[in-house]
Amino acid sequence: METQQNVRIAMDLLSRDIKHAGFGMTGPVGACATAIVPLDHTPAGPDTGPDSVRLLVPIGTSIAPAWTLASAVGGIASVPQVTLTSGAVANMATEAGGSLNGAVVTIAGVATATVTSVGGDTINFAPIPPPVAFPIGMPVYLLQCVTYSIGTTTAACGGNSPCLLRNGVSVADGIEDIQFAYACDGCNGAVNGGIADRIIDNQGGAAGFDQADFVTDNAWNTAPLTPDKIRLVQVTIVARQTTGDQGLGEGRGAMNLSSPIQVSDHDHSAGLFASGDFAGLNPPYSNYRRRVVTRTVETKNQRL
Repeated sequence: METQQNVRIAMDLLSRDIKHAGFGMTGPVGACATAIVPLDHTPAGPDTGPDSVRLLVPIGTSIAPAWTLASAVGGIASVPQVTLTSGAVANMATEAGGSLNGAVVTIAGVATATVTSVGGDTINFAPIPPPVAFPIGMPVYLLQCVTYSIGTTTAACGGNSPCLLRNGVSVADGIEDIQFAYACDGCNGAVNGGIADRIIDNQGGAAGFDQADFVTDNAWNTAPLTPDKIRLVQVTIVARQTTGDQGLGEGRGAMNLSSPIQVSDHDHSAGLFASGDFAGLNPPYSNYRRRVVTRTVETKNQRL
């Protein structure tokens, strides 16, 4: 039950951020030059460890103080600043790591600016030129580049089991592997001249859209195969028990529960976290039950 819950939490977190990636984006933010930055474990071939991914996502809040405009702004004049509800700027600064200076914010995804300074509940930035107008209550989001990866140490995960990390912070226990495959439009020069046409590019040769149209092994750094062309992300997550089952006899010896699995292009027997580490895993790989969940997510902010 706990394993199923952990894998669902991990999938919900990843799916949400993939869907929202690129919201309000007008340029690079931190290490995110694009809304999605694939970080395949082994771009040139089969993986021997988990993948990672960077996503540019909007950070907001659903609890008080709300990150919303305290008064209407704009109209015929440019907008050099906005005032948020009481306490919202301080709360946002905490989320940004202590200071908003240099942070990127977006007003409802309509206008995006880099913060130059703050004063009380007011955020200052380079003037947004007219025509622009925002009503009271319009939400303001902090844009952040977040990295999802797998943690394997006690220091990272707070225990002996691996975990899903979001910017180095554990967000789901027992997550052993994440694998990403990407489908794109306008990324194959042999399809429609490399011009995006709202149809996923055929990578495998067979007629129609199929699994072969997802790209798993690529660095995504050579045109036309670049991250801005990604339209679908197939996410596969492997979760294991945080503690192994024990036998029922007097010795309560460890049970043999599972054999190595293949997840996308990652054969666990070739290396779970690093090449060749399978034989030396302690406790052994076979001591744990696992759950595998796959979901395909549309990148709604990268559509044409």
